[in-house]
Amino acid sequence: MNQQGFDTSTASPIAGTSPLAVPIAFDGLAGCFHPASGSTAILILSPWGYEELCSRKSYRILGEKLAAAGYPCLRFDYPATANSHGDSADLDDKSAWRNSVTLALAELRRLAQPDRVVVIGQGIGAGLAATLAESGEFAGQILLAPVAQGRAYLRELAAWTAMTQPTFLISASDGPKGGLMAGGFVLSAATADEIKSINLFKTELPSGLKTLLVERKDHPGDLKLADHFAETGLTVERLPFEGYADYVSDPTLSVPPLQTLERIVAWVKSNFPAEQLQKSLAAEATAVSKPLPDVVEEALRFGPDDMFFGVLVTPLGKEVKTAVVILNSGYDHSIGWARMSVGFARSLAENGCAVLRMDLAGIGESGYWPNQPSQVLYSDKQRDDVRAAVDFVKNRTGADNIVLFGRCSGAYLALLAASDDERVDAAFLVNPRKLVWDPDEDVDKAIREPIQTLSSYGRKAVDLNTFKRVVSGDINLVSAMKKVLRASKLKADRKLAPVLGNLSRHHRLFKVLSSRLKHLRQRGVPICLVYSDNDRGLLELHNWFGPDRRGVKPYPNIRIEDLPDADHNLTPVDARQRMFAILKAFIADLPGSKLPR
Repeated sequence: MNQQGFDTSTASPIAGTSPLAVPIAFDGLAGCFHPASGSTAILILSPWGYEELCSRKSYRILGEKLAAAGYPCLRFDYPATANSHGDSADLDDKSAWRNSVTLALAELRRLAQPDRVVVIGQGIGAGLAATLAESGEFAGQILLAPVAQGRAYLRELAAWTAMTQPTFLISASDGPKGGLMAGGFVLSAATADEIKSINLFKTELPSGLKTLLVERKDHPGDLKLADHFAETGLTVERLPFEGYADYVSDPTLSVPPLQTLERIVAWVKSNFPAEQLQKSLAAEATAVSKPLPDVVEEALRFGPDDMFFGVLVTPLGKEVKTAVVILNSGYDHSIGWARMSVGFARSLAENGCAVLRMDLAGIGESGYWPNQPSQVLYSDKQRDDVRAAVDFVKNRTGADNIVLFGRCSGAYLALLAASDDERVDAAFLVNPRKLVWDPDEDVDKAIREPIQTLSSYGRKAVDLNTFKRVVSGDINLVSAMKKVLRASKLKADRKLAPVLGNLSRHHRLFKVLSSRLKHLRQRGVPICLVYSDNDRGLLELHNWFGPDRRGVKPYPNIRIEDLPDADHNLTPVDARQRMFAILKAFIADLPGSKLPR
């Protein structure tokens, strides 16, 4: 039993070196430990919110590279963020994040028993790292694109939120009173106050603290901080943050800054040689925790060679009849956009479901299959990922019903996997961008250049603001005309499909989609499609079933729900709550389900 009063018999010793991070839980915090036997350990502090969503895979890669070089590493999630316990809107401790760094440092020392510790932080994590470095606990620090002043950072978040408001239907003030919301991620008033207190221009860092500043190109804040460090007598090495813009631009389009990561590892090796510890390391750790009174959560690895990462959430002391597998949307890791998957999983477990939140191959904490291409989205290979998840959930929980849940690309995969695996009993699809994938379509191009409807382009063509943007050069007229031409060709192909038969792309793809839907109908697999207002996925729905959705009538197992006042990502809290109510009712209606409506 642990201090929270439930069984943690899954605790096991961690020793030696492993190519995989070991999921751990401590003091309500979730983390990943990269074992190695070197005398210098690395504490890695993450950025927050949207930036963290972009960084998860790169941070995993950095931890793996450091551990392979002999440096044990600990990554963890701050209180009420990512996989850790708590609701971010309710966090009322103005020292919670700083205290969590202290707890994580103690856990790293317990697990690795190092002679010294180096701290690495990005964004707000860099601000926390440098603030805590005043205590003299660290032998070195690496600051990536640091938040030097918390107040300025919060203003930047508010400005970014206003700028993205046409896409994400929230404003910064939609968070709790005194707090902030950015991209659906929430900071409580207490956490906002804690961030405001960060000011690296007022820190007094030990003169012997070895420091590497990884700077954004022509960023005045980074340049100012470098000058400040120099003025205070701190010796600082500076490194350009190569690939920063592509790294933090979008979670689905994020490109790991591999060159920068390699240079960081080289700096650590140069300044802190990876001397081997003489003593044997065998500290015990567990990944089991209790985020809610009646819910148990376990971060784990599963599948071939433990390649997949997931978090299994189960009700405490209840028989499980239904298990839900939550699939990634794009490259958002297993917490989901705005951390919604964490909330959904814990709430469903409170109501008696088992839920597995997982990272598919090549996403977040999960590695690739051997020789798998780097672009994994809309790949048939992902069906093997889902099969591995269903295998695991069936064996661990014994659930009678298996439900697949996905949004956007995850929704497409849920439909594909449901038709492919007889063990899947239902699928819940939110804003699927595609219902069937054209194998001749380029994934990278498709996710970067979404195609709009002809009517949408028609409205824009006669819009005065659009005309002004064309004249000013803000809109590439040739590119826009190519999109219009493509949309026109798709519409013509759809109209002529009955005549052209297999010569028509529309005809060929519709045969594939119809075959899958007929198979699901024969098996009696319930499918729920949920669409936000004006979501671009509605074009796909209209394309296959008509604007009046008449083509869905032959499939009584399919229901369609409209979600007003919602964007593609379900960023508004109210939209998520309404969608969750639909999901809960959908699961409650399954045969044998004990979920209350």
